[in-house]
Amino acid sequence: MTYRPDIDGLRAVSILAVLLFHAKFPLFSGGYIGVDVFFVISGYLIGSIVLNDAQRGSFSLADFYVRRVRRILPALFAALAVTAVLALFLLSPQELKSFSQNLAATTLFSSNIVYYLKSGYFENAAEMNPLLHTWSLGVEQQFYIIFPLAVLALLPYGRPVWIAVLLAAAAASFALGVSLVRDHPVAAFYLLPPRLWELVLGALLAFGAVPDIRGRAVRELTSALGAALILVSVFALTEATAFPGYAALLPCLGAALVIHAGRSGPTAVGRVLTLRPMVFIGLISYSMYIWHWPLMVFARFYKGRDLTIRETLILLALIAAVSVLSWRLIEVPFRKPRAKSDRRPSKVFARTGWVMAGLAGVGLLGHLSNGLPQRFADYAPQDISGRELYKEHTCFLETDQPPEAWPGLENCRIGSPKAEAPTALLWGDSFAAHYVPGLQTVADTLPFNIVQYTASGCPPIKDLSVNARPNCQEFNRRVDELIDRNGIRIVIMAARWEWYMDTNALDLRRLHETVGALLSRGIRIVVLGQSPVFRFRNPYDHTYFMKSERAYSITGQAADQPVITATRGAQFVDTSDYFCDPDPCKDLPLCRIRDDQGFYFLDQGHFSAHGSTLLVQSIQEVLRAPDPFYGE
Repeated sequence: MTYRPDIDGLRAVSILAVLLFHAKFPLFSGGYIGVDVFFVISGYLIGSIVLNDAQRGSFSLADFYVRRVRRILPALFAALAVTAVLALFLLSPQELKSFSQNLAATTLFSSNIVYYLKSGYFENAAEMNPLLHTWSLGVEQQFYIIFPLAVLALLPYGRPVWIAVLLAAAAASFALGVSLVRDHPVAAFYLLPPRLWELVLGALLAFGAVPDIRGRAVRELTSALGAALILVSVFALTEATAFPGYAALLPCLGAALVIHAGRSGPTAVGRVLTLRPMVFIGLISYSMYIWHWPLMVFARFYKGRDLTIRETLILLALIAAVSVLSWRLIEVPFRKPRAKSDRRPSKVFARTGWVMAGLAGVGLLGHLSNGLPQRFADYAPQDISGRELYKEHTCFLETDQPPEAWPGLENCRIGSPKAEAPTALLWGDSFAAHYVPGLQTVADTLPFNIVQYTASGCPPIKDLSVNARPNCQEFNRRVDELIDRNGIRIVIMAARWEWYMDTNALDLRRLHETVGALLSRGIRIVVLGQSPVFRFRNPYDHTYFMKSERAYSITGQAADQPVITATRGAQFVDTSDYFCDPDPCKDLPLCRIRDDQGFYFLDQGHFSAHGSTLLVQSIQEVLRAPDPFYGE
């Protein structure tokens, strides 16, 4: 193969997009598409290698896998080993057990499958998983296993048949991804079948499925369009975008256009990509991808909050330095060993097997030992109650449950029924359901009946389509019918507002319209503001390791302001006021997380039964305010 420095430059664009997205620079809201650009590049390079060997009649599975092992695994194994050591010293037993499971899965090229199986609304915060980024390596490694086997099977039939089969596979994979992204978005994101087309797209270019571009003007236009599609994806897409699905066409076609135009001849985009700094970043891009996420996670874990801009810049410099060392001291020597004996497939596979067995064994040990709690004296985590009162799968619907699964008003009443009393509806996501324990303690003293109408990840906003929550729209549309049929006069709205209100003007307008429509019908509305959300996964772990019963809320002091603006006319309750005090030095609220009776929270943000009770008792006078129709 002829070396193409422009592809290394394209790698630089990809890794910088991912890096700045993970560093939480708002401008790079779609930077996660850098992974998709990587997929297209990988498909192109692997397709080129396989095609060249096949045309020379020298294609060998053993040689192919040896090259992949030398290219990918040394830096990955080194990063896994260092991350495991850091995890041993920094993570709590519960966190280490989860990490150990992920370590074993990553070592066995299946972390993407494990993350798919473990996904769920109440899973620990994904951004605190030091190995989360390895899902993309799992996808690539699985592709490396099946692609050469498929080519080997088709070897006798020639390139036209290969292209036809690849086109069919890409079309089927893309159709699968589009169909899954709404109803099964986690599967669409993590698994190989709905992602296969991105890699195959690159392979089709390598196999010559698209004719070379002869005209200079067309070549320049093609590369410019490709670069524009990638940049639009980086700056216009967000985490709320249904992805991959149709949206993945933007970065993938963009990468394909840039690669294909560069293959046909020089372009202005290609000249930018071949600048020496871009090429160098491309050369270290794999090491940078491997190392950046664990370092970011541990830095945030150590600080117990998001990093400041200054801290982020220092961390990025550290990531760059580690990446250069990893590339120079690990990647380059292992890709080109000096001793011929080190190139023999049997020796490479044997050594790789031993390292894999060792890392997987470490993961198994961490799992079976429950995270080695012996590391810490007097470590005794508590079971924190609260979630068991949510009425999961009935009055609190999970992601895969249709709206019809909600069992009705009588089955979801909180407290004893009161004859002739109006009815209040508790409407929202799990950050509404976590008020149920507290409402149960005061329900009999309130001048109305309360009904729970909650669903996982569904904010109380009509006509809002929530990515990864396909049933939300219909669930919320049924509110009007529920109100009319049962004479509901009070609506209590609550949610993890930050997930839906993050500078999204359309979502704010829909919330405003939802509140306005209810107010116009004479319904009293109480909006409960954003409750504190923390960096820790378990409040006991925070108090044990940080030696503090207070923690910074990562939602910030102004988290509620967009909601207050959008719900004007409703009664707004700032729930964080009851637990938190402003810290002007950090622009983050500093919150109490426990008292002598127990913890206020059961995870990174949901109230425990104790916290819910304290909060609801504190605001019950607000809830008891006269109803505009029925009075007290």
